[in-house]
Amino acid sequence: MDVSSALQVNLPVIWVLITTSTAYAIYRYLTSSFSYFSDQGIPGPKPWPLVGNMWGIWKANLPKYDQQMMKKYGKIVGYFDGSLPNLWITDANMIRSVFVKDFDHFVNRRDISLKTRVIRKFLTMMRDQDWKDVRSSITPVFTTDKIRRMSLMMKDCADQLVVKFDHIAKSEGKIDARAQFSIFTVNVIARCVFGMKIENLGAEDDPFLRNAKVLFNPPVSKTPLILILFIYPKLLRTIGERMFIQKEFQYFTYLLENLIKEREETKQKFYDFVETAKEAISQYTKQVNGETVPAWNKDGVDEIVIAQAVLFLLAGIDTTATTLTNSVFQLAGNPDVQEKLHDEINSRIEQFGEVNHEMILDFPYIDQVIHEVMRLSPALPSVEIVCNKDIIANGVYIKKGMLVTVPTYALHYDPDYYPDPFKFNPDRWSPENKSNLNPYAYMPFGRGPRNCVGMRFAMEEMKIALCIILKQYRFFPVQETPDEMKYEDGLLSVVQPVFATVGIELRQ
Repeated sequence: MDVSSALQVNLPVIWVLITTSTAYAIYRYLTSSFSYFSDQGIPGPKPWPLVGNMWGIWKANLPKYDQQMMKKYGKIVGYFDGSLPNLWITDANMIRSVFVKDFDHFVNRRDISLKTRVIRKFLTMMRDQDWKDVRSSITPVFTTDKIRRMSLMMKDCADQLVVKFDHIAKSEGKIDARAQFSIFTVNVIARCVFGMKIENLGAEDDPFLRNAKVLFNPPVSKTPLILILFIYPKLLRTIGERMFIQKEFQYFTYLLENLIKEREETKQKFYDFVETAKEAISQYTKQVNGETVPAWNKDGVDEIVIAQAVLFLLAGIDTTATTLTNSVFQLAGNPDVQEKLHDEINSRIEQFGEVNHEMILDFPYIDQVIHEVMRLSPALPSVEIVCNKDIIANGVYIKKGMLVTVPTYALHYDPDYYPDPFKFNPDRWSPENKSNLNPYAYMPFGRGPRNCVGMRFAMEEMKIALCIILKQYRFFPVQETPDEMKYEDGLLSVVQPVFATVGIELRQ
């Protein structure tokens, strides 16, 4: 038999060997990182090639999924986003190490850096020194004095909400809390950030509200397509670029560009975010050859201002609306807490004359209520950070490029940190009890230098709104009100409550 005949006889065998070898090589490549955690004795679910541990995540209920995961495997868990190791932690000491003590090793968020103008300057997407500079420049916008001025606009928006609540209380006697508070928070952002006053609050034909709604409902988060974005990060960037050039996004950037141009032609003071941010960022300096110079030119300043204003819209509407929704839900189901808070509000109004910034500055009980609401129902399902240089943190080797994730629901419901964790108990946060709580077991706004820069704004907004509406209305369960709050399924960036209907009546 000649060589040619031998090859023809053995061709099927050769193809089988080639196919098998290729498949094995691909399998080894796809699973090469899967021993990372097991080699360190860190438990976790078994990962699968290509998808890691993320198969089915698009239809999971994240609050329950995360709690079950940490309950099964412990406070430090090895997880895989595709082939990328992702260390899940609810150990408070580990959280302190990663987010505070060793922060210089964990400066950045997940790398979805985009190159599109404006988007590239989102504070949440910026990295390393660029992030530090913009963060430092924007921080003065949230001083007590700046917040005090913006609180007047928040109060106007809350007064508009009262007009709607009056009608609903007298006609229907129940509200869809999520829908109403979403309209309120859109109105607050329009006033405090974009310098606009929405007269037809809640009207479907209002372009600000209509365009905002489109940006907050990405359907891909509830389909298997979401996995592609985690398995192929470069594709995430490509899709991200396309998402942020859609007409709804451009509506807000054009709005801000025109606003800045108009402001340049007047000396009138507005005391809103755009004005205060432009002043603060323009004043930020750097050293060049021993000389102090502005950090950015005029175009650079304008781009940063527009980016943070749009980010405010994206990050501040759903998160605050969700917390306000959960607040009235908990108060409806806990009338003793609601009445105590109502009495405290009335007492302070007698002292200060009205609901205002000074009234809520030192108001422990409303802080306790909001803290407990955000413990039970944090708006963010998780807080992520990326390791930017190798480190051994609390005995765990974390390599450069690896993710560290805190699943907030699992952390906030851990009985080691919160006895009887499913009980709504604002007294956990009382001055005499608060010292017993571990500050690193509470992360509704993140933790450390990379926490939410707008935290004080959000707290002011929620306190103003709750004080104004609870002074005048009582909330209570109705037939549609669930025994416990339920949340939408899917890999959502903000946990969305469902069936958030409660009764409402005017107080006598």
